[in-house]
Amino acid sequence: MGQIWLHIGSPKTGTTSLQGFLGENHQQLRDEAGINFMQTGRSHIAHNQIATAARMGELSLFDQIAAEADESPEENHVLSSELLFNPHVAYKVTQAVPDSWKGGRTKVICYIRRHDAYLEALYKQYLKNNRIPPDRQAFLADAPRLLRYFDVINAYGRAFGRENIILRPFSPDHLKGRDVILDFAALVGFEVVEGMSLTKAFANKSFSAAMSETLSMMTKHTEFNTREVIRELMAVDHPGTVRSRDVFTKAERKALMERMAPDTQKLIKRYMPDHAAFFDYTDLENCEDEPEPPLSAQLEDRTAAAEAIMKAIGNIQRRHAAQNILPMTQPMLDAETAPPSWYTEIYPAGARDGWFHKSGDYSCSYVERERDQLVISFDNLSQAGNVAYAREPWAQKFCQDRNFSHLGIYAQAPTWFRDPGLIEKLQHLARDGFFKDFRSVAFIGTSMGAFGALTFSSLAPGSTVIAFSPQTTLDVSKVPWEQRFAAGRAADWSLPHADAVAEVATAARVYLIYDPFHAADRAHIDRLTGPNLIHLKGIGLGHKSALVLNRMGRLKGVMEDGIAGTLTPAGFYKMLRARKDVYLYRQTMEGHLTARGKPAQAKRFGEAFIKRRRLLSTG
Repeated sequence: MGQIWLHIGSPKTGTTSLQGFLGENHQQLRDEAGINFMQTGRSHIAHNQIATAARMGELSLFDQIAAEADESPEENHVLSSELLFNPHVAYKVTQAVPDSWKGGRTKVICYIRRHDAYLEALYKQYLKNNRIPPDRQAFLADAPRLLRYFDVINAYGRAFGRENIILRPFSPDHLKGRDVILDFAALVGFEVVEGMSLTKAFANKSFSAAMSETLSMMTKHTEFNTREVIRELMAVDHPGTVRSRDVFTKAERKALMERMAPDTQKLIKRYMPDHAAFFDYTDLENCEDEPEPPLSAQLEDRTAAAEAIMKAIGNIQRRHAAQNILPMTQPMLDAETAPPSWYTEIYPAGARDGWFHKSGDYSCSYVERERDQLVISFDNLSQAGNVAYAREPWAQKFCQDRNFSHLGIYAQAPTWFRDPGLIEKLQHLARDGFFKDFRSVAFIGTSMGAFGALTFSSLAPGSTVIAFSPQTTLDVSKVPWEQRFAAGRAADWSLPHADAVAEVATAARVYLIYDPFHAADRAHIDRLTGPNLIHLKGIGLGHKSALVLNRMGRLKGVMEDGIAGTLTPAGFYKMLRARKDVYLYRQTMEGHLTARGKPAQAKRFGEAFIKRRRLLSTG
């Protein structure tokens, strides 16, 4: 079984820098150090889906994570999310993890600040994100709720064992190389080598309290894009606007440390016996002699903040004018606040017609582009539960770039589209002739999404289906051998469109892309029969056929040719040659060989793969 390293933050301890490092260097880390920054449960660079799944009781995600780790037992598998540093979430996660995570398999790593420094960092961060009003005393009064270190750590300790908890002080003097990335590498057992991108975790500037509070008021009372202003402020580096330890007085910080002392002592005794000095707060002694900051100093701080913000806004406005960008008094949206791209096409002033429909845990968005081609895509399992505001359907950009009309089906639950409201909506579209309005219709998806593509294709006779690693049903009476996808098996399979075997006959062509060596996937494929089936066997793709094809740079080509009806086995196998350069292919083939009792051959395969990659990298 592969070792799992669960990094749980805490916030404001270089987490983003660490996750960025793991994400940017993931392939090199895997090839050269055996470190797998896990795909399962990860959106972008954080495994925040773990927290969401735990809160929703979707236990299948934890089994899938273990399964990914099982595929490469010789590797170290890393998960990272600072959302896990929360007492409630910690409890939910530790109740959700299966036994396969336990018994020493999972190591939990957490970096923490001293309580007073952490509370100050949170105050400024919450202000920047407009989560709290600028009220230092109210925030200080709420401190015990935010600083329950022991409750969080002990929840993981009870689940995984005290000996598997690694708690590290977050300060340059306590970290290897004075850097959290180098420290984390030493703990997990790899080296940061030449060629890897490395961002210093202590490089982020801390705005003064006055600046943070001014930014909060600007966000609340103006339409300026505060995030863009913050980025500009970093570049401006105006004197007097960067400062630390200026939120609370020494007396307030000392009182806070005394209030948290019982929690601290339990934490030290059980999890940090060698780091008691880190929590020492003798630097706060004699705080009664601390002079009250004069009003003139407070005014200087406010003035410096205002001057810096005005300068930043002026710089941005001049830059926008030179680039013919709309005035920044119009709301300017970044990745966290921008609407999904499909909405920008169909919103009230948008250039296209379309609609959005929601039913329970399922939704549909439709963008009308060209009438020649309609693509209906279905979410896969990794997208289920995605709470991002800018939520996109699977293949959104692919369809947008090719001007295909697109009906995207979203899943917020891993129940294989077993929702009466969704099914009725799709049947209603068929009854109203919606699909007949297009010259050509294609249903596409991967895994759970491929099930949707296969089973709903009967609503548009004559359509094309492109199914990557599909399931045909999870009805236990029909596939009792299927032991994956617990949440899906528990869904209501008495609803219509529950078995692909009964649905695919009316399709013009059904492309089935799968790895014939993957037994569970092959068992579903074997249930399907008919002259319209086109088998595209990708040995070494595993269950992640679409992902591997994407890594190869061939997924778009497969989908384009499939939608056009020109995809042939010969053409597919020609595109498949690029798999030999993809790590997931190596990983899958080693697993196949090992499962067939050929460990020596698996080892030689892996060595040959590494040798080839090195030769390619050296030219």
